Amino acid sequence: MKLVVVITTLAALLGLASANQPAAARYDDFKVYKVFVKDEQQLDEFKGMSNNLPVQFLTDIAGAGRSYDVAIDPVNHKAMEDFLQNSEMSYERTIDDLQAILDESPLVPQAKGPFNSALNWTHYHDLKNIYDWMDLIKRDIRVKSYVIGYSYENRPIRAVRISTRLGNKAIFIESNIHAIEWISSATTTCFIDRLLKARDGELINLLWNYDWIFVPVLNPDGLEYTHYKERLWRKNRKPTGFSNSSGPCYGVDMNRNFDFEWGRSGWNIDVPCDHWYGGAEPDSEPEVQALQNFVKSFPRNYIRMYLAFHSYGNMVLLPYGHTIDEFPDNYQQMMRIAEAFAAGAKVKYGTVFRSGASGLLNYLVSGSAKDWAYGVRGIPFTATIELRDDGSKYGFFLPASQILEVCDEVTDGIVAMVRKARSEGLFNWF
Repeated sequence: MKLVVVITTLAALLGLASANQPAAARYDDFKVYKVFVKDEQQLDEFKGMSNNLPVQFLTDIAGAGRSYDVAIDPVNHKAMEDFLQNSEMSYERTIDDLQAILDESPLVPQAKGPFNSALNWTHYHDLKNIYDWMDLIKRDIRVKSYVIGYSYENRPIRAVRISTRLGNKAIFIESNIHAIEWISSATTTCFIDRLLKARDGELINLLWNYDWIFVPVLNPDGLEYTHYKERLWRKNRKPTGFSNSSGPCYGVDMNRNFDFEWGRSGWNIDVPCDHWYGGAEPDSEPEVQALQNFVKSFPRNYIRMYLAFHSYGNMVLLPYGHTIDEFPDNYQQMMRIAEAFAAGAKVKYGTVFRSGASGLLNYLVSGSAKDWAYGVRGIPFTATIELRDDGSKYGFFLPASQILEVCDEVTDGIVAMVRKARSEGLFNWF
């Protein structure tokens, strides 16, 4: 039976069911569109589209002169196309059947015991499989395992540090702060695997000369929810204390919750039932607090690079996000390092990454992890790396068949980025 619901209310309804049951939400014949909004008048009309149609905005609405992804059920897609045509908005349908795309990446059964705990990176994995694999790698004497805190639903937030010798500076990587972005944790775990199995000179150099700190799943509640309830979920799962016509509203966009220029910029960050809600106050979420405390547990100047893996968009986003008028003191140095990543990532598959301050290149938003890491913690290179979207065809729903290619280009990008950062003196002792 086809699912016909107002998508924006679906997550609240599904929140009543047990997270241990198979996914209830299906998207048979749901359509995904890329809509180009050319001016402020069209922007107002586009924002108001959800007043009359059950649309789901998949990307932040930032301003005119750019395109946005929208999903809608099969019953209402013709009405939405009519609306767009009447409003003279250009669009293309990028996905005809969202469920068919999701079915290209079926859920892998949970691992049974320690001897079945290896990940293969030809499938996406749920939290248990990822954590079982993290238990496996912590047997390596180079790996130190941490529980840095607990989520709202009391799931552990796990981290690992890889260190081969004393005196190294560190590179910090976190992923899956947004639940919908499965490719982010898949890429992180794949890169960890490549480091630990390093055989070529470039990876051996990364392994020997730097410490590596990883938080593969910063949003464990959200990741589980996307696997077993609602694939389009973005936030964590803490109740907001607010309700709408569908019932209680859940979750904060944790990449809007860090206490650096919190609440200054961003679309619908103050709307508790929206996907981009930034919380009632900064640092309100246990997951955000856990990450900050973990970063602060290391000496200052030890962590020299902070990378946040996200999807999607093929971008290396630098501070700041809250403005287009303010830039880091070492912005030009950061640009050179970011462009080195882009050059390295392009070699194998021709994937093009753009680089620049996120407020300029992407959209205005405040309270992000990378801005906090730079602006509060003083880490001299911080970036959000928006992973590939395969020419905008798949967006957040990149098939698992592309995980290894993404891992390839990110690995090559990081090799080039770290080489450039070292030549810039980023890893010198102070």
